[in-house]
Amino acid sequence: MFLSLRFIKFSFERQNLTNISKNEHVKNKLILLTNDDGIKSSGLNSLRDELSKIANVVCFAPAEASSAVSKALTFHKPIRFFPVTYDDGTTGYSTTGSPADNVLVGFHVLKRKPDIVVSGINYGDNSSIHSILTSGTCAAAFEAYFNNVPAIAFSADLSEDSQMIDQRGIDFGKIAKISAEIVDAVLELDWPKDLAFLNVNYPKEISDETKVYITSPTLYKYDNFMVEKKDPRKLTYLWLWGKKKESFPENTDTWAVVNQNSISISPICLNLHHTTDSASKLLNILQQQIKDNMF
Repeated sequence: MFLSLRFIKFSFERQNLTNISKNEHVKNKLILLTNDDGIKSSGLNSLRDELSKIANVVCFAPAEASSAVSKALTFHKPIRFFPVTYDDGTTGYSTTGSPADNVLVGFHVLKRKPDIVVSGINYGDNSSIHSILTSGTCAAAFEAYFNNVPAIAFSADLSEDSQMIDQRGIDFGKIAKISAEIVDAVLELDWPKDLAFLNVNYPKEISDETKVYITSPTLYKYDNFMVEKKDPRKLTYLWLWGKKKESFPENTDTWAVVNQNSISISPICLNLHHTTDSASKLLNILQQQIKDNMF
């Protein structure tokens, strides 16, 4: 299923013209904004600027980049948090915690749960199950779900000349505007109880003709491997690397972003328990073996 970005843009503009009273209602909503690229990330701050136009926004983000930390929680040392004052006079917070920590820190500091948690815009797409489970951006959305708060994760694919170290190569302005429109629309809707979060991934380039697909996550997009090198002291070290696959199953998230140069919106649900006939057979055998050999 897909729509053109031009059609969606028209729909948002029409909604803004005909539902002013609803927009006033949204302005009273509270958005907790976080990410895994850190408090100084261009993606985070571009999105904050746009979200601030539609609702109340408070940022809680890691002091340093925390990519690929998954849903790590800090319980073996203190979490420090420090106020950050923005040019508009509002306050956000930089913390020493993980992205998932930041959601919980936000609940504590705000003394309430927000109406929605927004995570991103991540520097690099988070399509595929493997990336979703690895991503700190998606982990923050998962943490929101575990606390009964709606959430959306936003990520953008990188061009070949992009640099992850200094975040070159992505113009977050247009992506932030689209993301804010999505959040604005979601805040007007009833959130399904069985929906964990929406995982939105943007392609490298966007125009009014860009298509928007509703997708399911593919399994993985990289063939990962270790690169073995020697440091200056001649000691061996390993560096995790990967090669992106060239094609993906149709109507999956990475297929939409990489193969179709389109926007992917994936509804993410959490059900770690699924039994097939073959799995049931294996489990029954194991259950019987344990009973037979327990004593």
